[in-house]
Amino acid sequence: MIRINKIIFKIFLVGLTFGLINAIIPNSFSFFSKAIPLENAILETDNPVLIEAIENVKLYSVYNYQTLTDAKLEQLSTDFFLPIAYSDVDISWKIDSSRISLTSTTEYITIQSISGEVEIEVIYAHIESFPTALQGNETFYITATMTYGSNEATKVFVGSLSPVIPSDFFGGAFFTFVRYFSLFLEGVTTTLGLSLAGTVIGFIIALGLVFMRLDQKNIRTTKLSKILKRMMISFSKFYVTIFRGTPMIVQAAFFWYGLGLFGDAMLCGLFVVSVNTAAYIAEILRGGIGSVDSGQAEAARSLGMTNFQSMRYVIFPQAIKNSMPAIGNEFVINIKDTSVLSIIGIFELFNQTRKIAGMHYRQLEAYFVVGLIYLFLTYSVTKGLQAIEKKLDMPVKELTSSN
Repeated sequence: MIRINKIIFKIFLVGLTFGLINAIIPNSFSFFSKAIPLENAILETDNPVLIEAIENVKLYSVYNYQTLTDAKLEQLSTDFFLPIAYSDVDISWKIDSSRISLTSTTEYITIQSISGEVEIEVIYAHIESFPTALQGNETFYITATMTYGSNEATKVFVGSLSPVIPSDFFGGAFFTFVRYFSLFLEGVTTTLGLSLAGTVIGFIIALGLVFMRLDQKNIRTTKLSKILKRMMISFSKFYVTIFRGTPMIVQAAFFWYGLGLFGDAMLCGLFVVSVNTAAYIAEILRGGIGSVDSGQAEAARSLGMTNFQSMRYVIFPQAIKNSMPAIGNEFVINIKDTSVLSIIGIFELFNQTRKIAGMHYRQLEAYFVVGLIYLFLTYSVTKGLQAIEKKLDMPVKELTSSN
């Protein structure tokens, strides 16, 4: 079991590395990248009739006879028609792809033009098979040889066959994961980045909140310092009450849409995660400090240490050690809770999945995949934190803490 956990954690680290590289250097892994658009090639000619034909000859989809633009050709997934003539120009076609076949017979279709409906004679191009998700987009070339009297010109249409999602559930889930792997990676890196940075910043804020909360008045303080200490304690309690008592999704909407903070959704999201996490970690640290035996503070003061020194060198290190499992648990929770930041337009893992699900209208498969990814992330991070706790000789235990 331990060996399996190590393997899973190593796979997680490798995936995170690939994601970070892909985020820094876009399309660095072409296997999972979207096909680069290709331009049509044209053999030059000075014949005005052929030039007109080259500029105006179109390919038509079998669905409503829509024109296949260059963008549609780059993501082709439907059969299409090829005209065999344009005005007085005869056109012959050749397709450089074993997946596409041309019929030998012609037929007529009616298309819409500027002058109204026009009936043209075409041949039918049928897609026999599609590449798989692992194969990715497959480039093909359609060569149109145009003849006008003794003059001849050639135009080459460059397209790409797109994989088609299988009809079965598990096939569709596998297709979704492989086909949109780069988008999932982008979402994972954003989610982990926000979660880790938010937890670290929240921890730093929480330290200040805890010290304000625990800094009690004593008889040697002045009246002004007593007032200031009461204000700090009240602020700390107020902060924790507000940010623990309201959902993160409401906080995100309030700071982004209400106050319009930062002008950048990513910075606003990081701010929300940080201030929200700080409230929970502050209570975790306060409990950790309270778990340290009071006799240790008395022993530190008997050695001549001030309250600050005893807190810094004796109490606080032990409190951090006792609180580490719960702080690590906050990081795991943040991995899941960053999904609410989709409300302010951050494309973390969940929002990327919403975009993917809308591409094929196959919601179940997309959310099944993202569920497994979240499970993999939280399980891997949990095992990694437990390994760190063992190395540091800290108690390995699950402490509940939920936003």
